[in-house]
Amino acid sequence: MDNKVIAVIDIGSNSVRIQVARIIDRTYKIINEYKATLRLGDSVYKIGYLTDNDINRLIYELSNMKKILDNEGVTLYRAVATASLRDSPNGLAVAKRVKEEIGIDIDIITGEDEAKLIFLGASYHIHMSDDNILLIDMGGGSAEFAYAEKGVLKFAISTPLGAVRLYHQFFERELKPTKAQISALQDYMFKNILKDILPQMKVTKIVCSGGTLNNISMIYSKRHNESDSAIKFVDNIFLKHFHSEIISKNLKERLKISGIEQNRADIILPSSALIYGLVKKYHLNGFYTLSGGLRAGLTIDLMNKLGIELLFQGSYPNVHYARLIEVGKKYYFDEAHALQVSYLAKLIFDQLKNILALENNDWRLLEASSLLHDIGQYISYSKHHKHSYYLIKNTELSGFSDNDITIIANIARYHRRSIPKVSHDNFSGLTSKDISKIHKLAGILRIADGLDRTHSALITDIKIHITTNVIGVHLISDSEISMEEAGFEKKKDLLEKILKREIRLI
Repeated sequence: MDNKVIAVIDIGSNSVRIQVARIIDRTYKIINEYKATLRLGDSVYKIGYLTDNDINRLIYELSNMKKILDNEGVTLYRAVATASLRDSPNGLAVAKRVKEEIGIDIDIITGEDEAKLIFLGASYHIHMSDDNILLIDMGGGSAEFAYAEKGVLKFAISTPLGAVRLYHQFFERELKPTKAQISALQDYMFKNILKDILPQMKVTKIVCSGGTLNNISMIYSKRHNESDSAIKFVDNIFLKHFHSEIISKNLKERLKISGIEQNRADIILPSSALIYGLVKKYHLNGFYTLSGGLRAGLTIDLMNKLGIELLFQGSYPNVHYARLIEVGKKYYFDEAHALQVSYLAKLIFDQLKNILALENNDWRLLEASSLLHDIGQYISYSKHHKHSYYLIKNTELSGFSDNDITIIANIARYHRRSIPKVSHDNFSGLTSKDISKIHKLAGILRIADGLDRTHSALITDIKIHITTNVIGVHLISDSEISMEEAGFEKKKDLLEKILKREIRLI
């Protein structure tokens, strides 16, 4: 099953996308993506059906995607269509023609099924059990809502609140929206469609997907010089000003706003109105966006149908932890060694955190670097600590900020060979507090790694005795551990330097 190649095709009202992934153990790695912006919803929600031109363009792009399926050696795929084909009276006929001419089977899914798949995709990226989360996927023809309390899905429902549909329903393309039009849109969304749908309990987090809402978060990220990531946060102060800016301009003026995608300058208006109203309703300080929610859900669902349970669905229910393991698997790490080093690092951290003036939350950084410290061996064993730094620094780690990832990469960088020096280029942009933290956590990681020198998980426990001049370390094992003891002696140097006292086996 390992290295099996699968694909999903998402035929939406605004765009058509294919995502190809390679299965690696109990996770997957995206190896190819392609997108075509067709705006099928313009015809469906303006004249009521898909035109011959729409159908020909769709067949042309699906033919290109069929070539990708063949060239990538895809053995299993699923193509789904959402609101545009669902709402068009000739949608079934279009799906039949695609099958006859190209050989691609299109599944026109219900809005409720779409919402459940989006929930599944979001569960892969976001730790659900701590919040009451309202998930919204705003496409061109519909908006799917799913609500989960502490990780338990309470409802999944589809609404006609698609960005393309709403724009054609309430606005004239070239003109500045009037107050009456904005008011009518808001009344329709919140007093008509959503009045009896939205959860009455306090929503603690809103997570959105869909190209137009992601365009808003991309604009926010660029204006705040934040790096691109699958999950982005947009604060309500920006949202309020952005929404005011959008409703005060006509289409031509909106096209001049930096970051707005040309093909979304019209439909960004109802998207902005929806999310602005929801953030206000639940008194939140902002909202999150997620890229590719439906495609992630489809991919996971395909893997489940193959009998593959992803890590977050079973062994590692904490999503952030599961994603760390997945990163390791993508680089074919020694999982048993990584888990043992993490276990030993936690024993040492808990007993030394007070004397090192570390905080409980610092464990998350050390845990991540412990699990990923050897992934650089994917490139080469020689200098793999430096390769690990590069791979971690350029990998999106769920639940960690850009600064956190830089710290994690640096901790892993120093798990072997030379100890940190302030002059090293990889400390650029870090504060003195960050650098001090890296020294301390790297000092712990070096020892933990040394104590699994044989990669045999021989150490079962560690007891540390702290005195004024000496830190005594007692290793508990039922095996012969001379190599682990030698690893300890070789790698205790950094922590001794930090603590200014001898660290000795007892």
